[in-house]
Amino acid sequence: MDAEVSTLDVLVGHTERSGRGVYASRDFAAGEVIHRAQPLVAHPTLANLRTSCYHCLKPLTAVPPEQRVPTHGGRGGGGAAGHFCGEPCAAQAHASYHDAETSAGDTIAPLVRHCEEHGLKFPLAAARMAYAVAQGTASTSDADALLRVNFPPGVAPEQWLDEHAMIRLALARTVAVSRGKLGHPGLLQDITADWYVGVISRMHLNAFRVEIPPPVGGHAHPIDDHGHGHHHHGHDCGGHDSCDHHSHDSSSSSSFKDVLEAALASSETGAAAGTATYLAPSLFNHSCDPNVDVAWTSGDVSMTLRTRTEIPRGDELTICYTDAHAPVEARRKALEHAYGFECGCPRCVEESS
Repeated sequence: MDAEVSTLDVLVGHTERSGRGVYASRDFAAGEVIHRAQPLVAHPTLANLRTSCYHCLKPLTAVPPEQRVPTHGGRGGGGAAGHFCGEPCAAQAHASYHDAETSAGDTIAPLVRHCEEHGLKFPLAAARMAYAVAQGTASTSDADALLRVNFPPGVAPEQWLDEHAMIRLALARTVAVSRGKLGHPGLLQDITADWYVGVISRMHLNAFRVEIPPPVGGHAHPIDDHGHGHHHHGHDCGGHDSCDHHSHDSSSSSSFKDVLEAALASSETGAAAGTATYLAPSLFNHSCDPNVDVAWTSGDVSMTLRTRTEIPRGDELTICYTDAHAPVEARRKALEHAYGFECGCPRCVEESS
């Protein structure tokens, strides 16, 4: 995280209200991009496996059907199979985590069914991190800098321990089937219950619901019931995760109004592409009247942080964690439920007086 933050025009410092916070190290103009962030880990929702890229979460309607690549070698993947938006994403996924994932065959099926039954997203993202550790492209300490829910060692919700056991079983099969080519001898000792509890608790506090607008204008490629697309000519009508961080957006780009309306429609219908955890963006504190917008305007999981107003050097940079359009009591209730604090930002104080 330190390396990522060091490239930005910001400083991380102490705040009396929220612990640490992010401050402008120079004057920012309104509409200026502060950061374009790539996720530590991302995973599509199970409901969107057939409509979002398995790796970058790009809407599959944005690419022609002949460009898409089936995941899991075209097999079922224990119920978690989908499509990559193209060969580049397929290659990146195989190099990072997908070789280990496919070696496990359908052993991950119990975790997939568990997530379907309980409406969960984080366990599959945590499994993706574990597969990346197995391939040597990630470390078990990669998420350590993020804030977490603290449990005493060896103590955690029983459901989380059950989920960890399912992932360990899949990893054990990966190691056995690959005959040592994937995973090191101490892998199963590294992916401990304490590691899993730490990752899941950090996702609960830091994950973002990724709301990628569908293609606006141009040529869109619909998806049929089997996850395949049809050519479609003409203009498309377009028309944090227990309480994920949400965007509160504005932009000066010419197409932004269409993009924003599509994103809001996606948010209101719950049609988020997936969930993602980022490093530097997770340092930003909350305000119901933020001075920084969070958006996915590049068409994939890459996050853009853009100033909403002029921000002088030394001011704290804030984003909105919840629905900024909700009434004050609804916002406060959602934030207290998800993050354990009652919002005391100037907007909440004014609206509740």
